[in-house]
Amino acid sequence: MIDQYYITVIPTILGSGIRLFENVNGKEIPLKLIKTQSYNGMTDLIYIRR
Repeated sequence: MIDQYYITVIPTILGSGIRLFENVNGKEIPLKLIKTQSYNGMTDLIYIRR
């Protein structure tokens, strides 16, 4: 089980994307944003489960 999700956004335009999570079985996972950090043009998003 994952306690926290750290997702970094790097602003680059791609022709098509790759799924971040493959096996969520069609279920929605409710998350709550707890913190953001920006540095060197990137942004970290830190989430916990609701």
